[in-house]
Amino acid sequence: MCKYLILVLSILVVGCGQRSDMSLAKTQENFAVADEARAGDLASAQPLSSSPVVRERMLIRTGQLSMEVADVGESRKKIGEISERLNAYISEERLENYGSRLNISMTVRVPSISYDSLVSLVEQVGEKTENKSVNTQDVTEEFIDTEARLKTKKELEIRYREILKQANSVTDILSVESQLNSVRGEIESMEGRLKYLSSQVAFSTLSLTFYQSIDSDFGFAGQLGNGIKNGWTNLLSFIIGLVNIWPFLILITGGVWFFFRWKRKKKMNTTQP
Repeated sequence: MCKYLILVLSILVVGCGQRSDMSLAKTQENFAVADEARAGDLASAQPLSSSPVVRERMLIRTGQLSMEVADVGESRKKIGEISERLNAYISEERLENYGSRLNISMTVRVPSISYDSLVSLVEQVGEKTENKSVNTQDVTEEFIDTEARLKTKKELEIRYREILKQANSVTDILSVESQLNSVRGEIESMEGRLKYLSSQVAFSTLSLTFYQSIDSDFGFAGQLGNGIKNGWTNLLSFIIGLVNIWPFLILITGGVWFFFRWKRKKKMNTTQP
């Protein structure tokens, strides 16, 4: 009797152990599926609204200023000195001569904290301000959102690297590497965007145009001088053109001479009795 009782208890213990193992395996599988779903949710999460971080507003300022100056060269020198004093730099510059005026266009990049000072000092260089405008773009939300998504992508990259270490088949390795490369590309794109926004926020941009009006009193005399100069140039061009086609001129001249000579002989023969 005791032997049968012991046998029944052994069977029950083994059965319970098997069910526990099966339950544990099922639980682990559920956790794995949940983790994978969480990783996918992290990739598309937008945690901006729940972020407790309070950040100073990130503003991109771009402005335009157009003015007339007394002397373009002297004004260019003064603006260069002002830029150097405010730790600004000229990223682009162009000089144009329209005949009646000299025009310089430039793009000045200045630390955002010194933007107002730059505009004020540059205006003092000019004699008359014709156009001035400024545009302010708030990129705080975009910056925080990009930072949050970047953090999520980096976490996902870590998980993919861990999965890659556990992959056994070539198919699994290639599949994980493909996903890893895609995530890495998104990370680099986000990092580049954050770097660009930081640069635009740190340095404001001023598109500056200033010009010098040339005295139009040269009217008649200047036009007369230009006419003589252009006429001489055209005459030289005409002579050079004739020299280039001298063989044709000889042929044409010879042809005309023979034509009139033949016509004159014909007329003489017609008038003789």
